[in-house]
Amino acid sequence: MAKVAIIKLFKGLNLAPAQLAGQLQAAGHEVKVIYFKETVALPTDEAEGYLEFDYPGVGFVANGRQYSVDLFKPVSDSEEQLLVEELKAFAPDFIGFTVFSGLIKICGEVNERLRKYFDCPIIWGGPGPTLEPEKCIGFADLLCINEGEAVIVELADRLDAGADYSDITGTWCQRGEEIIKNENRPLMPLDDIAQPDWSRERYILINEGKVERNYYPENARSYPIMTQRGCPFSCHFCIESKYQDMFGRKNSLRRKSVDHIIDELLWAKKHLRVEKVMFYDDVFTVHPRWLDEFLPRYKSEINLPFWCYSYPTTHNRELLDKLKDAGCVAITMGVQSGSERVLKEHFNRPTKSDRVIAAAEEIVEAGITGFYDLITRVDFETVEDLDETFEFLLKFPLQMNTFMLPNMTSYPTYQYSEDVIAAESKGILNRPSDQDYDFYHHLYLLSRSTLLVSKIREIRNDPKYRENPSLMTEFFDHQPVMNFTDPVPKRERQSA
Repeated sequence: MAKVAIIKLFKGLNLAPAQLAGQLQAAGHEVKVIYFKETVALPTDEAEGYLEFDYPGVGFVANGRQYSVDLFKPVSDSEEQLLVEELKAFAPDFIGFTVFSGLIKICGEVNERLRKYFDCPIIWGGPGPTLEPEKCIGFADLLCINEGEAVIVELADRLDAGADYSDITGTWCQRGEEIIKNENRPLMPLDDIAQPDWSRERYILINEGKVERNYYPENARSYPIMTQRGCPFSCHFCIESKYQDMFGRKNSLRRKSVDHIIDELLWAKKHLRVEKVMFYDDVFTVHPRWLDEFLPRYKSEINLPFWCYSYPTTHNRELLDKLKDAGCVAITMGVQSGSERVLKEHFNRPTKSDRVIAAAEEIVEAGITGFYDLITRVDFETVEDLDETFEFLLKFPLQMNTFMLPNMTSYPTYQYSEDVIAAESKGILNRPSDQDYDFYHHLYLLSRSTLLVSKIREIRNDPKYRENPSLMTEFFDHQPVMNFTDPVPKRERQSA
């Protein structure tokens, strides 16, 4: 039996550590999952003294202020010592880091701190090593490229047997000055992967000089789950599109059997006393036959309120009625832009605005709380695109909600990012000014107010609001919703 410590910097979506822990436990190995530090979200102008991710999240929130959402305090000596003490007490045979692209720098810092105390192998896995292995291999002995369940078990088996691990399929291995780049590993059938292990005794949180044991990283008794991996779409700003380019589209979208998902949810309901379920599938509303089998069983055997993602072309009113009957209380639908030009030419998302609006109306009519994602500060936008998005939002159902309007994050190697680099080299980008964005961000939020559309357009055309967009905040009459499953009051536009 090998002992494996998995370190995840910062909370967020926490499926990977639990999934790896489940796979290792099923193979007879022992696991400790350590969440190290937490992030905070603050108004950007109040973020002095905080560090941020390599590709920070910034957005415009409902009160009209810009927020930075990926802020953290530097690692303190006391936090380092707490981490070292926990690891020494566990005595791992190897240490694993789950690494996102925006965390390579801070993960590298923590990694090097641990090198002073431990000589066991360190493996990095996740989107960061998969997309930028050259940038990561200098820190780790081993990188997992793409999915990690089979890789981490094989590594544990080999270390337990005292065998060499340099040729494990699906990894890069650092041996002195040599980097061994092994072949990619075939994808596993999802039903061959063990259930995630959320047993509280395996989890701790280290933050601000304290250790919290028996830690469950999800809030408000919610249970995160993915019934599938991959996405049927190839949006150029999304990692799934990059994975399709790297590993092929064939079999990239896989879904677990209904039995597998129901068994996992029954375990969670019994052992974690969860009160709601969060389906983090990129698009939950695909595979109608699967849903026709799953939803009745979910209703009869699980019967908890749930939230999921949809796409404008993957649901209709009939499906939404089935989802609601099974317990769906909230859906988030990707919109991303109100400009059809941006959607088609730069996002590889050629969805007509009329269909997006109709899809949102279907959510509202079905009595499900609706949320939407909208990306702003897109490198290819023009002022005309901003105005088209504003006009789109005036037609978009008022009952649809959003947490914030996030800036586009241009992750390295994504097709969107490569297109930006190419356009910049040709000098053909004509980005709107900060003043333009400030004006239109306020207009976007104003479109969510209950003012008459004619009054909103009157404000848009009044020069004083362009000069000072913050004057619009007096008309904001909606509150940000902080959780998908929170009740949201119904709102209607004022009558003439």
